[in-house]
Amino acid sequence: KPRAYVPPSVTVSQLLSHTSGLLKMGEAPLYKPGSQFQYSNYGYALLGDILAVVYQQPIEQLVQQLNQQYQLDGLYAQTGHIAHIASSHPGFIIGQTETLSADADGNLLSQLTPVDITIDNSLVAFGGMAASVEAYSRFQDTLYNGKLISQQSLALMTSPQATREHRWGVLEYGFGTQISRDEELVEYSHSGYLPGYVSLGVYYPKSKVSLLILENTSWDLSNRERVFGLHDAIRSSIRSRLIALEDRPVAKLYQASISAVENAFAPANTAAKAAE
Repeated sequence: KPRAYVPPSVTVSQLLSHTSGLLKMGEAPLYKPGSQFQYSNYGYALLGDILAVVYQQPIEQLVQQLNQQYQLDGLYAQTGHIAHIASSHPGFIIGQTETLSADADGNLLSQLTPVDITIDNSLVAFGGMAASVEAYSRFQDTLYNGKLISQQSLALMTSPQATREHRWGVLEYGFGTQISRDEELVEYSHSGYLPGYVSLGVYYPKSKVSLLILENTSWDLSNRERVFGLHDAIRSSIRSRLIALEDRPVAKLYQASISAVENAFAPANTAAKAAE
């Protein structure tokens, strides 16, 4: 069974969209489930437990199967101390955590310390996995192009279930996915921050462009601009170029040609599937 009682008023959809109000084990929902957004790692730990019950396997093994089945070649999860995980994977880098302090003259001093954490299945469920940029790019392509889940599930995942305040402004939030539609550019994204690691994954479905940033240092959160400023500047640069390209007639013509080719092959694919 899942580690804690989930009230009947809380749904899986609410856990996925961070609208359940469940923030800590053993506590009642902070608010009426479904009424507002409150990010909850605990909610995703519960989802990991639910998956383990349904599939009779820990989420760690389910991630390994996902990597093999879809040939992602480099996305994995492993429980245990971080040093043991690093010894099992030659390409794994032990991250560093930064602590800022001030000297007698008020100058900031930065101290980096190798991360010392143990990964369990709860942490895997809310983000404690490892991947190369190439593997995660393959994962995003597989996910957002309907190869990993059904089109119906993908539509639900990328449909707004709530809104959240973010450093980029007010964003829509689906199932584990931030959604931005400003400036006529659809963008799916999520960021991550764990001791020793910071990440950003962004996908633009119209142009099928992925932006991925994986850092092996968790910068001191006392200055969020310093932590996320570079990520945001890169994202802003990519967005401005995509907006300009997608508005050009040649880009629209290219997109139309792609759609025409896909439509031309659609009947053949349908017939082939029917024959199977």
